[in-house]
Amino acid sequence: MTARRKRNLLDAALSETTMAACALDDERRVRFFSAGMEELTGWPADQIKGLKCAPFVAPNATPVDLLTSGLAPSSEVLNGEMESTTVVLPHRNGTGVKMTLVFVPIPNADGIVSRILIVRHEASAAAPVGTSLTQKLHAEVTSLRNEFRRRFSDQSFLGNCPAIRKALFQAELLKGADCGYSILGPPGSGRRHLAKLIHVAGQHHEQSFVALDCRLLLPDHLLDTLGRLKQLSPEQQGAPHRRVGTLLLIDADRCPREVQQAIVEDFAAELTGVRLVAMTSDSLLAAEQEGWLLPEFRALFSTLQIDLPPLHQRGDDIVLLAQHFIEECQRTLETSAEGMTNDVERELRFYRWPGNVRELRDVITTACEDSFSVKLEVEDLPFAFRAGQDAQQLPQTPDAPVQSLEEIMLRFEADVLTQTLQACDGNKAEAARRLGMTRPRLYRRLKTLGLDDDHD
Repeated sequence: MTARRKRNLLDAALSETTMAACALDDERRVRFFSAGMEELTGWPADQIKGLKCAPFVAPNATPVDLLTSGLAPSSEVLNGEMESTTVVLPHRNGTGVKMTLVFVPIPNADGIVSRILIVRHEASAAAPVGTSLTQKLHAEVTSLRNEFRRRFSDQSFLGNCPAIRKALFQAELLKGADCGYSILGPPGSGRRHLAKLIHVAGQHHEQSFVALDCRLLLPDHLLDTLGRLKQLSPEQQGAPHRRVGTLLLIDADRCPREVQQAIVEDFAAELTGVRLVAMTSDSLLAAEQEGWLLPEFRALFSTLQIDLPPLHQRGDDIVLLAQHFIEECQRTLETSAEGMTNDVERELRFYRWPGNVRELRDVITTACEDSFSVKLEVEDLPFAFRAGQDAQQLPQTPDAPVQSLEEIMLRFEADVLTQTLQACDGNKAEAARRLGMTRPRLYRRLKTLGLDDDHD
């Protein structure tokens, strides 16, 4: 039987099926989209047939792009291995449909995969086949992208741990509000990115997002910048993009007091249409209690505090973000890697990530640029990352107790007196002569230091 006849028989069989199924050709284009799949996803077959199922999509991808991305087979399937994976496909009504799909490669007479049959796996069917790490992570990342795109018209801030879920819930509340808030987290954890996401999804999205670094800029520069921003506030005339909608204060807990006072006065008088956001590594309340912040200044951000955890506390988010960055590199840099090995996953989970998400992005980008395989290997990880891992495994030296200067000097004096007396065989008169001090003074110092009985 020829390969063409086999394909025709397959197409005929699929056209009569009522189950949710679809078929791709060797270019990963949709050639069949069953009525069951139409009913399940809400998308008509004529809108899906002919589209290419690319595993990686752009940040501004449409729901149809996300649907075809969820149907994209992994390299293992293209090489002839059957797989199953759980995905969340976007429904036409804006919701998500969770299902398990089985990818069945169909080879031609030469053993090359020419068709891929994708069937929804029912719970009553036979035992599921294996799922590769790449396919599993891609499905989870696609699911998160679908969810965050529905909530924020954005799919670049990913996370599924409880702390990130809570932060995104708070961010969603702030979309429709106009109050100030603060974002607390370590550098590199995504604080600025989340603030910009809230700005873009909120009512000030047509206006400018301005960030000022309170630690690096001098007070005069900050005051001069604030004066210029007052002329661009939403209350002034002009094009929306030339007006300030959100003012992000980086390291707001170290904002100079004269700048704090100016912001408090200007916010009440002239910056009423600008949302103020504080980005810090430490609590604003603690900074106020230590005398760094004015109570009126902290009150501008007291409505809500969003806490972003360090990356090493986010569990499975580490490998999900790594997969997201791998797919981003393949789309923007045209790198070859589309996943990672189990060994790389273990290495990423073990590392402490002092630079948080920013460091993870840099590590994955460098590894993708140096890799020539479809999966990142441990050898592809940059030297700086491996050196950091080795440093983590060194035994920790316990911190020495902190001593005052007086304690250090007394200890030094006791050592000098002890060594001198030992050199003089306990002769205090000779020791006093060598030290250039009188014998009565030597006796007093020995008594004060508790050494008067050691050399009698």
